[in-house]
Amino acid sequence: MADLSPSLVKWSQSLQPLLKSLLPTRELHDTWRLRDGTAIRIRVARPADAPLLQALVRGLSLRSRYQRFFYPAHELSPEMLERFTQADPMQAITLLAVVWRDGEEKAVGMAQYVVVAAPDIAEYAVVVDDAWQRAGIARRLLQNLSCVARAAGVQRMDGDVLSENEAMRALLLGIGFEMGPHPDGAYLRRSWKRLTVSEGKCSELKEVVTERVRSVA
Repeated sequence: MADLSPSLVKWSQSLQPLLKSLLPTRELHDTWRLRDGTAIRIRVARPADAPLLQALVRGLSLRSRYQRFFYPAHELSPEMLERFTQADPMQAITLLAVVWRDGEEKAVGMAQYVVVAAPDIAEYAVVVDDAWQRAGIARRLLQNLSCVARAAGVQRMDGDVLSENEAMRALLLGIGFEMGPHPDGAYLRRSWKRLTVSEGKCSELKEVVTERVRSVA
């Protein structure tokens, strides 16, 4: 067989980084079991998850939609779906909590942050399917979100909570968030958390930041 020409060899070598980036990598996740034995997996949302996110929001009760979006959103707009599924921990990321049902994944919760004052401050939000609330899923989502945010250099996470949402307020206070008045009125409360160097016991999900840095190096 004839030797490859120098130009062809150079072209082939130039493709190696691209080909390497296309190879499948191990999915980072945090998996645990609820008290009833149900396995819950938290992972990063990806573009193919748009139907899962849409199904989650469409399945929420009117009350849960209002508590998450502050208006009774029936579904996510195309722009929101794109934003929620484009993972870049240095700018914005969404974590999904999923279970397996009839051989398919079902999203039962999601949490996301968006960096609003790079790189120090991010806005966060979380929601859990009504049937899966009060099972520790929101707590686990927020703990993982805090770990990823801190690894990405975020120093504080801020978010709004309805004053009437006592369960969420209690959860946030229980995991280190602070609470104060909101400039828009008494119906809202402002919550925030200063992220420490070590956010407790972090799962391997925080490594998504390392993966992102490696992909652009």
